[in-house]
Order: sequence, then structure tokens, then C-alpha cells
Amino acid sequence: MWVEFENRVPEKTPEKTPEKILTLLSLHPNLTVSELAQRIDKSDRAVERAIRKLRESGRLKRIGPDKGGHWHVVGEDNE
Repeated sequence: MWVEFENRVPEKTPEKTPEKILTLLSLHPNLTVSELAQRIDKSDRAVERAIRKLRESGRLKRIGPDKGGHWHVVGEDNE
């Protein structure tokens, strides 16, 4: 018996979760974690982890309080 397997490379996600978050927040800085999670089809917890890493790396900042504040993507032209 002879079996041939097709040599396929698994498809990569076109854009990683942190990049999706940065893209969305640069367009809509007032989005909440829940809204982000819905838009990128991830759990709230996954979005919170990604945001924490983005903040620790200096790529994302929170301006103002949790309620009423907004996100600032660091590295945008409007810094």
C-alpha cells in the first residue's frame, strides 16, 4: 500500500491579535475591551492580555479614566 500526503504549510493568520487591536484603536480610540473582542472574534480575556503586553511594550497608552477616556496608539503621526 502506498499513501501520498500533500505537503501543505498551515495558513498563517494574516494579522496577529495585537496588530488587529492597534489597527482598530487607531481608527476608533473609544472602543471598550468587549467591543474589541467582538470585532476581532476573541475573548475579552485574550484582548486584555494583548492590551497589557502592548502597554508594557510602550505601543499603546490609555488617556484618561476607564470610563470616558480613550486609547492612544504610540507611533501614530498625531503623537
